[in-house]
Amino acid sequence: MVTIDDFSRVVSTIYASSTDPANWAVAMADISRALGATGSGLVIGASGGRSVALGSSMPAEAITTYEQYYHSLDFVLHACEVSPAGLIRGGRELLAERTNSEFYADWQSPFDLTDGLFVQLSAAPKSHSLAISAPERSEPFDTAERVGFVSALIPHLRQALRTQEHLAELGEAAAGAAEAIDSLRHGVVVLAGTRVVVHFNAMARRIFNADDGLRVCADGVHATRRSTDEKLQNAVTAALVTQPNGARSGDSLLCSRPSGKRPYVIHVVPLAPPADEPSATRALLLIVDPERGREPPTAVIRQLFGLTKAEADVAMRIVNGDALDTIAADLVLSRATVKTHLQRVFDKTDTHRQAELVRLLMAIVP
Repeated sequence: MVTIDDFSRVVSTIYASSTDPANWAVAMADISRALGATGSGLVIGASGGRSVALGSSMPAEAITTYEQYYHSLDFVLHACEVSPAGLIRGGRELLAERTNSEFYADWQSPFDLTDGLFVQLSAAPKSHSLAISAPERSEPFDTAERVGFVSALIPHLRQALRTQEHLAELGEAAAGAAEAIDSLRHGVVVLAGTRVVVHFNAMARRIFNADDGLRVCADGVHATRRSTDEKLQNAVTAALVTQPNGARSGDSLLCSRPSGKRPYVIHVVPLAPPADEPSATRALLLIVDPERGREPPTAVIRQLFGLTKAEADVAMRIVNGDALDTIAADLVLSRATVKTHLQRVFDKTDTHRQAELVRLLMAIVP
């Protein structure tokens, strides 16, 4: 019997696969396990160009021989491809009177793939099909419960595949931008109008992998503490939903961490819709980890303000809260020399007090 927990786990791994294609193998294994199948796979292409390219839990030899030769003989998926997209076909129905075929005798039967459920998720020009294979048993594999389970998965599979393709297009069109976002010190997450995560940078990935108060799920980003998550979801709603006056807003909040470290600071803001989807809304989450050092690199401030190495060293000590006497002792300089360096820093940065200098240098941290 397929449970709600089974369904939730499978949907979660499906959406995780949209941002990490290597995870499709996990999603296919979860589908097979939930349905009691031998293996499942997402097949790209049609007719002579099929490829099990998005992960599979089928036997490795079965995948290899299929892609090398038997894909061109696959009358099962061919029958799905000439049927309406989304129509689930049972193995018994498709295999009737074809058990003497080369595909059945030399590929399906040896690997115990003689029954199952098969459906074309999307048609040409880029066809995707889901194949769930099982051995022939006393009762057909296409029970009402299994068909209902797969039917409920279809919209999630389609959405995940669309998200993956969209991310791939964005990656090809904006590789430089993605590299720049990945270099940021803060976590950056982009949510679609459905709250599904469509992009996150390297820092956001590290934050989610730490599982210290924030995690990414099939339906978006969530805080592990309920009260914080309510605030986060309200902020996301405000950023995604257009008000009667045409405006969208956002919010900022603190997210406590089970580790006891200082809470994350989360800023939720609306994003302009993409040019090719003017009606689509997006939201951006900026996640700041106060535990990470925030001082700007010395090389950066030297380049920006034309500071000498000695002046930059003094400026960085001021940012760290050191007193002039401490700076002089650490750098083996007289207090007068430190004051001279500091005055030159004030002149070059157009600041007049230490507090003003600190605010300026902290503000340039990406």
